[in-house]
Amino acid sequence: MPFPLVPPRCSGGFVLPLALSTAAVLLLSSLSLQTLAMHGRQRSRQLFTTAEQADARQSVGMDFLQRASGSNRCLLAVPSAQWGNAGLCPGADPQRLQAGLSDALAWQLSSWQPQDFASGTLQWRWPDGSLAKLELVLPQ
Repeated sequence: MPFPLVPPRCSGGFVLPLALSTAAVLLLSSLSLQTLAMHGRQRSRQLFTTAEQADARQSVGMDFLQRASGSNRCLLAVPSAQWGNAGLCPGADPQRLQAGLSDALAWQLSSWQPQDFASGTLQWRWPDGSLAKLELVLPQ
């Protein structure tokens, strides 16, 4: 028999599988870190948007209260549905409280509902048609 049936000896050959395994572990680790970073960024963006919306609501509330100062102050004692009554507050201008511009965001009054002499609920419409509501404490 000219060809022996002895299998050839394998020496070495462990470096390639080790390198591939290490590369796979590094790839999975970097993908996990990237996913964590993306989730963190998304959460940060969401928190910023929430804070920005709260700030816009507070700005509208301050704008409304500023417009309701002076001779318009007496209008805050009654719901906005009654502001059309001419004898209600002599010298008051209810139109001044119907709309405004706060931080380049236009708003339009939907309703004002006093709770007592020191607070009330302001509801308005944004330019996109969505409604917003804010509980206001009236300055003394």
